[in-house]
Amino acid sequence: MREAQAFWRDKVKLSPGEFAKLSDEAKTRAFAVSGIARGDELDTVFAALQKAIDQGISFDRFKEECGDIFARRGWTGKRQWRVDNIFRTNIQTAYNVGHYRQLVEDRDTFPYWQYSAINDSRTRPTHLAMDGRVWPADHPVWNTWFPPNGFRCRCSVIGLTRDQVERRGLKVEDKDPTHRLIEPVSPVSGEKMPAMQLLPDPGFAHNPGRDYWGEMGRVMADRLDAWPRRLSRRMLHDMVTGPGFAMWMRDPAGTFPVGMLSEADAGSIGAKTRTVVLSSETARKQLATHHELQPGEYRFVQVALEKGEVVRDGKKTLIYILEDEQYVSVVKATRSGQGVFLASFRRLSSRQWKRRREIDQLRRKK
Repeated sequence: MREAQAFWRDKVKLSPGEFAKLSDEAKTRAFAVSGIARGDELDTVFAALQKAIDQGISFDRFKEECGDIFARRGWTGKRQWRVDNIFRTNIQTAYNVGHYRQLVEDRDTFPYWQYSAINDSRTRPTHLAMDGRVWPADHPVWNTWFPPNGFRCRCSVIGLTRDQVERRGLKVEDKDPTHRLIEPVSPVSGEKMPAMQLLPDPGFAHNPGRDYWGEMGRVMADRLDAWPRRLSRRMLHDMVTGPGFAMWMRDPAGTFPVGMLSEADAGSIGAKTRTVVLSSETARKQLATHHELQPGEYRFVQVALEKGEVVRDGKKTLIYILEDEQYVSVVKATRSGQGVFLASFRRLSSRQWKRRREIDQLRRKK
């Protein structure tokens, strides 16, 4: 629930025109209603949906709170489906974003995920074709098929243990069936329908949870400098210890913020930003040379920047020695000062004599 609430609060309200220009993935982070411009009316609809997520208010209560707005647009009677669409799709997206985070956090317990469609007359044929199928939790199929997979989609994903898969005799698939031709069965008549590609509905061929949690780092890096230091530190901690960073580390692309320099340290290396980011190139090197590090350990980068012993190594580089927790972080500003990168992060030796020698060597760089 908290994940769904956080996701909704982070939404950016846009006009329909602004929203239409976004990619499908970017739309995950925005909110717009076709036919309602930015302003008090959009704020009212947004707030009513927030209540539905926070307090669990019903669809009927939602209609009451926004009744005048919908009535002015004629979204009543046979056109009430517009209101139902606004409510169901946004609520399902918020809950599935939260559910995705929970599944990722519990992946060691539930290493397999099963697609679950509501098998009734309203289930879309392509969604029904995915029903009951199982893939590993980290399979690329979930980048496309994690619900919702269409307006008012009621599908979900269920986490399974290895024992559950074995006891139920379930087949774990390894191939992505997306785009393949299928002959779906009509959920109404039970007869075969004409062949069609196995795809989510238009505009829904992406994973809103992955888009939100995985892209949060890139988006938030642009905001951290402008925020108060206390808020930036708290947000960084949540980001680096959350599933978004862990997912990013498995397949790094672009950059991810991992620390905030003090103004004094940033100024000492000519940096025009305090945000320290980890590049995808460095992340891959880290995975290769320091594979023992777990994603959650990168929270100590910020601890080092705040409490570590600082060693200046040239004009653009600072080394932070966190002796008590036994970590070393190295940050480097670009020549222009527009960027600051984590150049290295590693553990110190667990052997005291060797750790003392490592620290002495680092201190000599002064």
